[in-house]
Amino acid sequence: MQDLRKLIAGFKRFQKNYFKSDVMLYEELSKGQRPKVLVIGCCDSRVDPAIITDSRSGELFVVRNVANLVPPYEPDGHYHGVSTAVEYAVRF
Repeated sequence: MQDLRKLIAGFKRFQKNYFKSDVMLYEELSKGQRPKVLVIGCCDSRVDPAIITDSRSGELFVVRNVANLVPPYEPDGHYHGVSTAVEYAVRF
């Protein structure tokens, strides 16, 4: 339960420190996203691509997985998480 309280408190700090201080940015982001950079990174909780690159909300499209792997393309008609994310980042 304490972890949940910590997350809720963190969300409230986000609203106060980021959201309310840059309402125009988040209003623009609510209309859609157009990041110029795709980052494929590790899901390691110790490293956050936005923090280590000093990026603002909306600047990075981030795909995180174990060992920042991009599996080979498979034209089998099934959904593939990383390849789907890469396609989305490139097309949109």
